Amino acid sequence: MNKQTKNWILFTIASYILMFMLVPPKKGPKLSPFGFYFGFIQAVILNWYAVRNHKLWKLPGDILLYGIPLLTCISWIPPSIIFAYNFPYKKEPCWKALYVLLFAFGTTVSQYVQGLIGMWDSKTWKTLYTFPLAICTHCIMIMGIYLFRLQNIKDR
Repeated sequence: MNKQTKNWILFTIASYILMFMLVPPKKGPKLSPFGFYFGFIQAVILNWYAVRNHKLWKLPGDILLYGIPLLTCISWIPPSIIFAYNFPYKKEPCWKALYVLLFAFGTTVSQYVQGLIGMWDSKTWKTLYTFPLAICTHCIMIMGIYLFRLQNIKDR
């Protein structure tokens, strides 16, 4: 196993540890379908389009399944669950917009760091492009929050 594969495994494990620290275990079963569809499936679709079809970036060391980076897609599940659980449901739209911007910024920083340590190799994609893309994906996730009726997740 090469160094980058180990980095991807460590990154994935770290994202799950962070999720278990930030989301109560009793809420996990209710949030898991959201994490699967808006973390994993959304990542599969995005990476199928960007990595497999258009080769906008590649993820050295990640395990590929039909050209789709598997560990990347699996590691998107915990951040999507954290996003859904901590979403400011009862706050004003301004707070919700700031929350999306915070997660988009975190996604961009994460990709930048991954690029620095060799886990992300961008051919035609610039790190700055990640910010608006992350805003879009997180806005899609907001629609999913209401689709999965998670707006009262902290009250239950």
